[in-house]
Amino acid sequence: MYRDLEMVQRVGRVELRVEKDPDGVWLVQDLPPEEVVESAAARLRPLILQDEDAHHGKMLNALKRFLRGVTLPDVPGGPPTDSSAFLDGLKSEWSEFDSNGRTAQAYSVQSGRFSDGRTSDVLADNVLAFAWIYGDVVHCDAERLRETEQHGVKERFRAAAPLVCRLMEMTVSTLHVIEWLHRHGLLPMLPGAVFEQEVVVAETRFSQKAEVYMAPVGTTMPDSLISDDGFADPGPQWQRLD
Repeated sequence: MYRDLEMVQRVGRVELRVEKDPDGVWLVQDLPPEEVVESAAARLRPLILQDEDAHHGKMLNALKRFLRGVTLPDVPGGPPTDSSAFLDGLKSEWSEFDSNGRTAQAYSVQSGRFSDGRTSDVLADNVLAFAWIYGDVVHCDAERLRETEQHGVKERFRAAAPLVCRLMEMTVSTLHVIEWLHRHGLLPMLPGAVFEQEVVVAETRFSQKAEVYMAPVGTTMPDSLISDDGFADPGPQWQRLD
């Protein structure tokens, strides 16, 4: 999803366009498919959950300890600055992603019905977004779903997609900061191998050259198929598939 950075930024800004046709004037908002946003939300969730080791607050606190008293040379996008001040700025940007926040990030919504005049409470997009994440996707938080019930899953997803896109941008920006610090030798305790580990499965067809043996149902499996000479003979009941 992040490969289309222009789309991620557009969705994150909550861009709307006005379209007009014979039926009226419409506000149109194009969002990625739900399953793509679900995948991103599931991967990013540990960064905003305080109980997780990967929570952004724990990461920033660790960086502060490692960089205490260090002046950062040639900080990307600005002059040299104290590391503490720089990290405080990063922390401020992360503060947007508060799962219990009630403040609107881009908009608030209220719905009403002509049939009975009933209106919903005014809800911030942040409330709807996290109701989708914790109610519709990674958990089934009954309280969040109950609070946003009148708006439904569509409105929850509509609020969540931009938040997930902004969280994705924030995560990648923070990764770039850590990579920059590592390149400048300011994080010597961080092994370079962590930047090379595979984290996604790009090829979903698994093809391995193998020796295949078959035996009647119920035949006991050998304890090991490895011997000092290589592959061990599994026994007379097993026939090799040629």
